[in-house]
Amino acid sequence: MTALSIIYDPNTGQPNGAGRQPFPNNIIPSNRISPIFNEIQKLAPLPNRPATDAFGLQQNFVASGTFKLDRNNYDFKTNWNVNDKLMVWGKYSRMDAPVTGLVPFGPLVGPAIGAASPGNGDTTVQLPTVGFNYSISPTFLVDGVFGYTRFDQSVSGLDFGKNWGLETFRIPGTNGGRAYANDLRYSGMPVFIHGFSTWGQTATWIPLFRNDRSITYSTNFSKISGQHEFRFGYDLVRHAMNHWQPETANPRGAIDFGGNATMVQGGVARSINSYASALLGVVTSYSKSVQFFLMQTREWQHGFYFRDRWQVNRKLTLNLGVRWEYYPLIHRGNRGIERWDPASNLVYLGGLGNTPRNVGITVSRRLIAPRVGFAYKLGENTVIRSGYGLTPNPLPFSRPLRGLYPATITASNAAADQYGVLTTLDRGIPEVPTPDVSRGVIELPRNVDMGPRSPWGGQLNRGYIQSWNFTIERRLPANFIASAAYVGTQTVRQMGDRDINAAAPGAGPTGRPFFARNGNIALNMWDGFASGNYHALQLTADRQFSNGFFMKNSFTWSKTINMFDDDGWAGLPLTNWEPAIRRNRALAGYDRTFMYVNAFTYDLPFGKGKKFAMSGPANWIFGGWKANGTFSAYSGTPFTVVASGVSLNAPGSTQTADLAGPLVKTNQFGPGTSFYAPSSFRDPNVGRPANVFRFGTTGRNAFRGPGFFTTTASMFKIFEVKERMKIEFRAEGYNVTNTPRFGNPQNNVSNMVVDAAGNIINANNFMAITTADRSNDRQFRFGMRLQF
Repeated sequence: MTALSIIYDPNTGQPNGAGRQPFPNNIIPSNRISPIFNEIQKLAPLPNRPATDAFGLQQNFVASGTFKLDRNNYDFKTNWNVNDKLMVWGKYSRMDAPVTGLVPFGPLVGPAIGAASPGNGDTTVQLPTVGFNYSISPTFLVDGVFGYTRFDQSVSGLDFGKNWGLETFRIPGTNGGRAYANDLRYSGMPVFIHGFSTWGQTATWIPLFRNDRSITYSTNFSKISGQHEFRFGYDLVRHAMNHWQPETANPRGAIDFGGNATMVQGGVARSINSYASALLGVVTSYSKSVQFFLMQTREWQHGFYFRDRWQVNRKLTLNLGVRWEYYPLIHRGNRGIERWDPASNLVYLGGLGNTPRNVGITVSRRLIAPRVGFAYKLGENTVIRSGYGLTPNPLPFSRPLRGLYPATITASNAAADQYGVLTTLDRGIPEVPTPDVSRGVIELPRNVDMGPRSPWGGQLNRGYIQSWNFTIERRLPANFIASAAYVGTQTVRQMGDRDINAAAPGAGPTGRPFFARNGNIALNMWDGFASGNYHALQLTADRQFSNGFFMKNSFTWSKTINMFDDDGWAGLPLTNWEPAIRRNRALAGYDRTFMYVNAFTYDLPFGKGKKFAMSGPANWIFGGWKANGTFSAYSGTPFTVVASGVSLNAPGSTQTADLAGPLVKTNQFGPGTSFYAPSSFRDPNVGRPANVFRFGTTGRNAFRGPGFFTTTASMFKIFEVKERMKIEFRAEGYNVTNTPRFGNPQNNVSNMVVDAAGNIINANNFMAITTADRSNDRQFRFGMRLQF
């Protein structure tokens, strides 16, 4: 292990890591090992396969299995023709979906195996819907639809029911702590972060108990008058959310044994440094969340629209429309929303005490959205289409503003120095402070955030998206129709978080602007401040159904730029430090430069009445078969090459690598190989002069991972057994070529071991592709259905 990293004694030297002395022979004495952590690690399974790195540390344990998911769907529908003008219909749909996930580490849980989180879940969705169509006259129609959605869900971990942290390991403050010691919902295994695969119930989002209700209603009026088709109407949405889910940190508690606690100042900690911190029981940060009261939101959305489809002449059609939308501010059922004022550190609770329900937040009533488009025929074989539309962001604010403090209380703390120690494992996690809310105004406690965001006071501006396109479509020989289109969108005021407590490079934890008052935590303010855009060339070539054959082809060459990939529940990925905010604007994480999709269906020309006629047994066996399939090819997605934060020392920001030379792409796959040459990159800490702190020279999503292609194919036939009895047989293949869909390379340059001169001693799987999407494995399915 000495070749990988040196273990330094945190009890020596200065609290900031300067002057620390290494443990003799890089071995921690047995009398220094934490008895609590020693009991925890006894539950860990031993390695069961050779490691993929030179130090025997990576991917030396494999667990597999198949999670269980049952989905039962029920649908009922009826139509009632009341008279020749009125038709009423009704539908009821229900879904029941119990699921059970798997864990790799037994009692220590760990990350999920496969797509299902390590727990038991049960989801029930009920959707009754009614609608009508009424003909006032042959040229005047009215329709309407009313829907009610009832969503109920409960999920708990496989470790649910036992207070592992509080009662088994006796770590104070874990699970329910003192305040919620008897609340079973906080039971389970706390999280222990120690440099290798995390132990504990890593799915912070469970347990959960959700009971959501939504109502939707829309009515539309259509009137034909001469060359005009007028359409106008009203849309209504109401959401009611009721959640118990303190997911903002971890309801059982999360304890981080950071590697810098056993590293000397200026050095780069590696995985064994973190594990050494765990053995010593020295904690560098912790977090915990509790549910102080049930999270409730009530939200309305209204929309009115008018549209005129005008057939100007035989060649030109215009679409002219406008929409007005109104989104009242959400509330909590019997009270208003919450807001934190950074200047005073006061949290205002709407509707409690003398605090107004809207806590000084207003919303716009001027969300007017124009839409315009046209279609023009250039002869019989060519059509030009174009359009522009503006759409207010329809994001329900109930999602990002669901559980603001003190509904969900998130307490966290980290060492005040980059190389410091916060506490010890035997001291555990302090009790999460709960407030007296009766006055409607409370002070935000130190090391507690707003769970995790707060809107600003004043008008809360909802963003909008502008969309435009220009398309030329032409009929070609051989029954093909081709089109070429330019499509673009511009997102304005995308909603997201900004940590106003982010420090400048080199400032460290104590350099956070609100450190003295609020501590070493993120303080996220939420509003619409980000922007993004999408530009694409889209080509299609479709063959219309003829002689039993139909085919579609589509090709897209596009580019998507944003500041973060999500909407509403998202933070800046690289930095929150205001002078460097623009570093976040880059390729979207889901951007793919090229995409091509081919799909076809084909009635094979064998059998009765076909080109190759058959009869009798030959027709029954070989005739009447149909085939379909797809071929899809995509370029890879972007990724960021990150580095150790030592050379940045700016809480609220993520360090990136330096580009040390020409970028060399090697296109290799698997452990011990590299997709890009590791020599192209360096950790900015290598050779760094003392007290020099800066961002790396590479940016967000500056590199692109491997692309992939996949094919599907199926064949099916209906066999007529009797006049009223038929059997359908299907054979389907997914990814029939079994082409792997590789993940992106391991992207932390600080994992690479270099000497004092910067020469690579061991790449340690940096830039190696070691993952693939197992859901993309080849699958064959055979099915049979009896119809009578």
